[in-house]
Amino acid sequence: MSRRLAAITAALLAAVALATCAAVNHLADGHLDIEQAELQARIAPRFPTHQCKLVVACLDLSNPVVVLTEGEDRIGLTVDTKVGLSGREYTGRVGFSGRPRYVPGEGQLFLDDLQITTLEFAGLPDEYAALVKLRGPAVINAQLRSRPVYTLDASTAKGALAKRAVRDVKVVGGKLRISFGAATT
Repeated sequence: MSRRLAAITAALLAAVALATCAAVNHLADGHLDIEQAELQARIAPRFPTHQCKLVVACLDLSNPVVVLTEGEDRIGLTVDTKVGLSGREYTGRVGFSGRPRYVPGEGQLFLDDLQITTLEFAGLPDEYAALVKLRGPAVINAQLRSRPVYTLDASTAKGALAKRAVRDVKVVGGKLRISFGAATT
């Protein structure tokens, strides 16, 4: 009877060990999806922003909208824009995109390499459009580069594993997907 009990106990311990290994392996090679609305809620409070150069040229950015495009490794953002030059104002919408930069120690995502993707202004002269293209990334960069757009929650198993082993970040199914786990070769 004691041999049988020992055998059953050993079998149960082996089953628990295998189940634990399978669960850890699944977690260690998975992903974490972040909804557009969650990114939107973290970015929106940083706007509106206003920047002037010699009081003659001003650029205002407001009402940001996060745009996640399927398969992209960039986070998009469109903002209402007002350009003031020499007493005239032009309003429109500007689209930006930035590449997520992951900082493992803090488990934070920042946006780098900001680029203008769209510029929609009715009647904006070419020289003013060039000014928006030149100054726009710097203005939005000041709002996003030094403050994370997302911080992983290390209090969850997925968040703790992801924080240490982020493999890539891209848009999948309309969500920002943070893949983590062993690197694939």
